[in-house]
Amino acid sequence: MDNLQNISADVPFEEQLTEEERARRITEHIRGHLDAGDVEAALDLFNKLHPADQGEVLVALYPESKDTLLEALSPEDTAQVLEHLDPEEAAKVMEDIQRETLSTILDKAGPDVAADIIKQLPEEQSQEVLDTMTASEDVIALLRYPDETAGGLMTTDFPSVREDTTAANALDILRIQGAMVENIGSLYVVDHEGKLVGSLSVTRLALARPSAIISDIMDRDVISVPVGTDQEESARLMDRYNLNYLPVIEQGQKLVGLILVEDVVDVLQEEATEDMYRISGLGRERLFGPLKSSVARRLPWLFVNLGTTVLAALVISLFESTIEGLVILAVFLPMVAGQGGIGGTQTLTLVVRGMALGEIFRDRGYRLLTRELALGLMHGVLLGVAAGVLAWVWKGNATLGLVLGIAMMGNMVVAGLTGAGVPLMLRKLGMDPAVSAAVFVTTVTDVLGFLLFLGLAAALVNP
Repeated sequence: MDNLQNISADVPFEEQLTEEERARRITEHIRGHLDAGDVEAALDLFNKLHPADQGEVLVALYPESKDTLLEALSPEDTAQVLEHLDPEEAAKVMEDIQRETLSTILDKAGPDVAADIIKQLPEEQSQEVLDTMTASEDVIALLRYPDETAGGLMTTDFPSVREDTTAANALDILRIQGAMVENIGSLYVVDHEGKLVGSLSVTRLALARPSAIISDIMDRDVISVPVGTDQEESARLMDRYNLNYLPVIEQGQKLVGLILVEDVVDVLQEEATEDMYRISGLGRERLFGPLKSSVARRLPWLFVNLGTTVLAALVISLFESTIEGLVILAVFLPMVAGQGGIGGTQTLTLVVRGMALGEIFRDRGYRLLTRELALGLMHGVLLGVAAGVLAWVWKGNATLGLVLGIAMMGNMVVAGLTGAGVPLMLRKLGMDPAVSAAVFVTTVTDVLGFLLFLGLAAALVNP
């Protein structure tokens, strides 16, 4: 175990580990060192990892090993690790740490990170931590904003200067605030009342004459959002205008914070995951979460789906005599229903994603339906011809091929209209378009597909 810190060097080139695999391998070695009581060796390995990987190690360690390792870390190092963890995970990692120690660590972290972690603590515990922090003012200011808003997402550690400041003085301010501007490429400009009036890139400031006035060289066209703006809308703005930073203002244009692009990446990932889960009716279920929680989230929608399949079965039962007289119809039922289901789900996924990204405005609903109608018709014709020819060649019955082709074409049109129409209808009713819309889409395509196919077969195909 003497060369564990250089794990990848012992692995053949074709078997080189990814960073995640390497971190997992090192986690096991750190756990082994801690179990053996060799804290110094564990700490040496731990310090060779990136803070993001260090966070994964802390989450993966057993409570006793985790606490031992945390005791060996400085508050500054621990705070840096917490900045790379999800707030829930960070709170769990720190749950057994003494309140005074936790307060010291959060004092070293950014106010936004500290606020996010404190929100995850029990109320009594969070108040104790705040009371013992030496720099709690900025944290308390952030706690009043809901998590899902720009105010809850922003950081208050950012550089700003007055518009009547000279370039030389502005550079001095940046030097003084050096720790805050490590990842900031722009300087935000305010008036004497603290209102946002412009922005200035650090490069342009450095190249300006020392005597130049900031108001003469700044960019007055600045995109900003109020503190109450939904975090998803803030993320869309940053994506739309390719922004690395988004100023956050209160009433009267007062600059109160800044949203960084790295925070927006987390928001987009969370929102995309949430929408994907909602489409399937899974809520916020975790892959390896408690079985009881998984059953509670999945079972209700499985019962709903059971009810919809009963409806489809009732439709089939209406044509029992037709199927008895021509059993071959049963062979093609899954083809009609399955093709419509997948077509509807494709459209549904694109529409829900478009809604989540703000690409589908309310006045474009009819245009979307028209487009999906045309697309469904095109797909239906092509797939219908292919399926009809297949049935004709396979079973030697041209009428059966014609019926299957028409049913396939009709169901693909239904799939396109339903896949687009269901989320539009849910949004118009004030409901979440992502909540298990797939169940309703597949129900409609199954029922109407069976009706089309079996109805036409009963009228046209001779036993």
